Amino acid sequence: MKTWVIPEHSNKAVQRASRTIGKGTGSPEEIQAARDILSNYRLAHAFPLNAVTVTVRQRALNVNPNAVVAERRKRLPTILDKLRRHPTMSVTTMQDLGGCRVVLESVAEVEELVSILRDLPRSKNRVKRVYDYLRDEPGPRNSGYRGIHLVYEYGASKMEYQGLRIELQVRTLLQHAWATAVETMDLFSGSELKYGKGDPDVLRFFVLVGSLMAYEEETAPVPGAHGSAEELADELRRLEASVGVLDRLRGYASIVSEHSKTDRRNTLTLELRRSEGLLTVTVHETLAEAEARLTELEAQDDDNLDAVLINIARISQLRDAYPNYFADTGRFTDFVASRISEPEASGVSPNLALGG
Repeated sequence: MKTWVIPEHSNKAVQRASRTIGKGTGSPEEIQAARDILSNYRLAHAFPLNAVTVTVRQRALNVNPNAVVAERRKRLPTILDKLRRHPTMSVTTMQDLGGCRVVLESVAEVEELVSILRDLPRSKNRVKRVYDYLRDEPGPRNSGYRGIHLVYEYGASKMEYQGLRIELQVRTLLQHAWATAVETMDLFSGSELKYGKGDPDVLRFFVLVGSLMAYEEETAPVPGAHGSAEELADELRRLEASVGVLDRLRGYASIVSEHSKTDRRNTLTLELRRSEGLLTVTVHETLAEAEARLTELEAQDDDNLDAVLINIARISQLRDAYPNYFADTGRFTDFVASRISEPEASGVSPNLALGG
């Protein structure tokens, strides 16, 4: 029988620990104690996450028997990094320490499931907030991200978990393919596209794709990308010629295929010559060796060269977070290729079937 972690600290203690990490001013012992408190708080979300996922999975499969349902807890390094970027934030205000994701075939199915979950009778785990990133509450993010999020608050029988929040993300196949592609680019290029940081041309690329997907699904366009489908496709075609996002994603997919299941924990350096579309991968036996190579590449001060260091363990985590990684990235590249290769691309629909 599974043993669930329970919260061992008050919210005030968790808030103090958050400030200690965010400001980074404590002693090594104080910082370690803060990490331990935050780790316990994170792990304590497993039980309410499981409770929400059980309910969501049953309802999602009623909407579409091929619905993909997955759960994940936010990784501690990700939490610590977010606190350092936002020193006044507390982990107690983060709504996605425990997350559940549902991927469905169409916007109609997404909206059907959201409607069902919002109005479930006798549900003890209450939907406290709904963020509609498809239409108007608040609409697509500036980055191009689209989907619908529901924030649950645990309110069932186990008092120790009362008030803990779980985030549910409901997306279509296209929306999920977009998110997978962004996660992949961030991992391999060292960018933070999902936080609006990175090469402006690559950021714009994903905004345009998000809006073209919105046209495909007849939902609200992404802010800053309100032109016709033909105009957006023309701009996307020009950007792809200069930044080569599709070539990068195809190259990254081959790297994931080769290294995601290895037991070795060595390190890769990736060298992308953008104008030639040439991606070179070098496997290093030690981190020091990889760092030396990265320093050597950065010293070239070549605007045409993108160089990044990747730990193979992170590639495995990518596969864990996106079990259908190859289908997702393939769907993204197929969609973009269909839009930039045909003058009347807005009429071309990629295969959107679930379960393939």
